[in-house]
Amino acid sequence: MYHITGDSVSKEQVAALAEKMNFKLWPSESAPFMTTVQGQTFPKHLSVLADNITEEKLHLLFEMPIVNILDANALQESIEDYYRHKKATSKGQSIGFILTCPVIYACDVAQIFTEALNKRLNFTPSRYGNIHLALHEALVNGLIHGNLQISSDLRQSAKDYVKYSQILKDRLTDPAYARKSISIWANWDAQKLEIKIRDEGAGYSISTEMDKKPDTKAKSGRGLKMIAGTADSCTIEDFGREITLSFAFDEPEHYQVSEALVESADEVSHFTADLSDCRVLVMEDNLSNQTLVARLLNVVGITKIDMAVDGIEGLHKVIENPPDLIILDITMPRMNGYEVLHHLKSVPQTADIPVLIQTASDTRETRDKTFSSGATDFISKPINPLEFFARVKVHLENRLLVKDLEGKLKQIDEELRAAQKVQTDMLPSEESLKTFQKKYGLQIAHFFAPSSKLGGDFWQLFPISSTRAAVYLCDFSGHGVAAALNTVRLHTLITQMNKGIGGPAAFLQKLNDQLYGLLPRGHFATFFCAVIDIEKQTLSYSGAGAPAPLLCSCGDICALKTKGMPLGIVRRPVYDEVTVPFKPGDNLLMFSDAFTESPNEEGERLGDEGFEKMAFKPLCEDNPEQIVAQIMDS
Repeated sequence: MYHITGDSVSKEQVAALAEKMNFKLWPSESAPFMTTVQGQTFPKHLSVLADNITEEKLHLLFEMPIVNILDANALQESIEDYYRHKKATSKGQSIGFILTCPVIYACDVAQIFTEALNKRLNFTPSRYGNIHLALHEALVNGLIHGNLQISSDLRQSAKDYVKYSQILKDRLTDPAYARKSISIWANWDAQKLEIKIRDEGAGYSISTEMDKKPDTKAKSGRGLKMIAGTADSCTIEDFGREITLSFAFDEPEHYQVSEALVESADEVSHFTADLSDCRVLVMEDNLSNQTLVARLLNVVGITKIDMAVDGIEGLHKVIENPPDLIILDITMPRMNGYEVLHHLKSVPQTADIPVLIQTASDTRETRDKTFSSGATDFISKPINPLEFFARVKVHLENRLLVKDLEGKLKQIDEELRAAQKVQTDMLPSEESLKTFQKKYGLQIAHFFAPSSKLGGDFWQLFPISSTRAAVYLCDFSGHGVAAALNTVRLHTLITQMNKGIGGPAAFLQKLNDQLYGLLPRGHFATFFCAVIDIEKQTLSYSGAGAPAPLLCSCGDICALKTKGMPLGIVRRPVYDEVTVPFKPGDNLLMFSDAFTESPNEEGERLGDEGFEKMAFKPLCEDNPEQIVAQIMDS
């Protein structure tokens, strides 16, 4: 036998409803089947007629052994319909409510009702998340598309969304819509839990009911698929106005995600990346919201989920194990979401982690502040699962692409370092320089640095006879891999020629004959070669478009200019050969065009004259190491 009592409504209203429904009033002189909770005595089957319903009031009422919470603003026939259907379908124990649209919109009824069931039935975390998600989607579907009759098409663009918001506001205050109600009741036995959700909207059209073929490409209807995907079974009756969900209590240890829910998640993205290795950190102080977010992440294959109940705990977890995505609530204890964003974006190690903000405050000011604080994206509460799937997927997929690119760049970097070593090995080693200097009585200093990891410059020296030695400097056009490969080609050719180079001009002619037709179109090399005759104290040289080396003798500096064409451009170029004195105490400076093309203090190109002027004083030094050091300092 049901008993009914009032809560912030008149005794006359309660009495009228009791008489209409043939219920007993409570408190009364005789109330059988009594139970005591928290020091208060109640009938076991108590219905409460309430007004001005708030979240706090719903929490308090569901704490008690109350089986029905009735919104006093609901239509009389709606309350009668609720009891009639509940009586016909309930088996075993049950609780339920009938609430009007403004209450459903203002309160997190799905969470409150799920918590009320959980206190009675003690769900596993995954089962709790399933029920919460199903109720949330059912309430949104029944409220927006059912009772308020608002099409989801109005949420497809920003312009329509403004119109949608105004229609929603108007209908929540229009009695013709606002007094419509949604009812949910749950009943259970030892085997299963069954939940029915009913709205008072127009329902499907008769053609849709007759067809029974869901349109998978429609912009609407996905919410129903989401609801069905969370339950063990789902039936939709009364032209879509009543949904019945069943949850078995023999839940396996690892709950399997339903195909319907996965299909809904897949609809929002055509990218097929495997997200199972992605790590997500959820900073959220509300346990129910944590469970919901975790459940939704599981649907898209994400199982590596960390939870933090406030910003400080969350930042520690970011430091310990950086996630691929952070889902961040704005309102949290100890440190709020804006403060967390400030810390994340202030250091390079965490600045690039995408952050998805979730908040119940969906205003322009909130969005502006969120994005200006460094958030990557924004989603409003209550969470729309399909929108959630889309946003999570796109940011994690982008993250995977960036990681893949970083991996490839790292591999390229390692390969370039290996190639750089190969190119560096073509230069004279310190040991060979010592041997060369001792044999010919020469002092040699050098500096080599490519403009990128690989370059087109290299130099080398080699003996010709006991009194003659050759030194050359080469610079291929361009930079990077192509130029470096050309240096390897040329180095191999020179090594094969060995000592049979003849004079500098003949040497350049032989090199050009080999390179012409071998180099790709547009590639060429500038080259300077000098042969030092220690016995005759002479320097013979020839050039192929290279910067003129500087010869310093007795305080006088002269540029060793040549007229030859760069190697590899024409088939039969002419190279001249010049011989000049090269006595003890003379200095020869060979260099690439990187020096002459460098800017001076005024930002202008240094040029040949500028570089010669800069190098004049250093070249008068006796120690080659000091000469190189002073030039590089300048």
